[in-house]
Amino acid sequence: MNGLTDYITERPWVDTITAWYVHIDDAYQRLLAKRGRPLRTNGPEPSFSDSEVITLSLISETFFQGHEDVAYAFVAQYHRDLFPKLIDLDRFNVRRRELIAVIEAIRRDLRDQKLDRTDRVRLVDSAPIALMTYSRGARCQSVIGSEYFGVVTSKKSKVFGLRLHATVTVDQLIDEWLLAPASIPDGKVLETLVLDCRDLDIIGDKGYVDADLEDWLWQQRGIHLLPLRRDNPKKQWPDDIRRILGRIRHRVETVFSTLTTVFNVERPRGRTLAGHVVRIATCILAHTLSFFMV
Repeated sequence: MNGLTDYITERPWVDTITAWYVHIDDAYQRLLAKRGRPLRTNGPEPSFSDSEVITLSLISETFFQGHEDVAYAFVAQYHRDLFPKLIDLDRFNVRRRELIAVIEAIRRDLRDQKLDRTDRVRLVDSAPIALMTYSRGARCQSVIGSEYFGVVTSKKSKVFGLRLHATVTVDQLIDEWLLAPASIPDGKVLETLVLDCRDLDIIGDKGYVDADLEDWLWQQRGIHLLPLRRDNPKKQWPDDIRRILGRIRHRVETVFSTLTTVFNVERPRGRTLAGHVVRIATCILAHTLSFFMV
């Protein structure tokens, strides 16, 4: 992961934006070819393409920490030549939310190009997504319910919002991800997170210690769940295995650190749940694109 996102500050922005667009549009065309028909059944294709909407979303999340108005003004003033048919900001926001599923489908297409299918090892972890301060959570309009009030054990703090759950490869490529309310324990989410996976060795922290879950994943999916054991369980890993698991697990923490420090994923700037989700999906797409930029 060292140096994976250095291109963001070291390369000319025009080169980065152009490369993003090419990768996005190529993946978009592959999706259309698989689908066998256009995404829209009524009316002509928009003059400002879906690939341009997604590229502009990447600019906002990567260079401007999700400040869409600032990103839009910057592109309109300095890079209008790259987006000659730029639509207004309100329409851009509507189009962006409509493309949530397409953004994730493109990420999966790009992921599959880099994923080694012979590699069985995955690392699993989660990170808090704060939608509002804990004390003001009851006033939040984008999500409502007690399940969004959670605790961040590692930071000894509380959070109101969501948790981003993800599996990543040892090479730190994000494989699967989903969002869940902040109060739901990691182990309860894992079954859904790996719903389409089989025959893996998944390494997690102490939050995934659950003997019943381990047995179920093995019996139903052929998945070995290898959590770091707590101090008190009778079933402990040998010391050398514990050291190896702990050392490898740091790589998933690096992924979440990059998503937080580079792409600001822990504080999405949406006003609705759909707005939060599309911003997080864009950040994860940006992280995946970084594997094509080194």
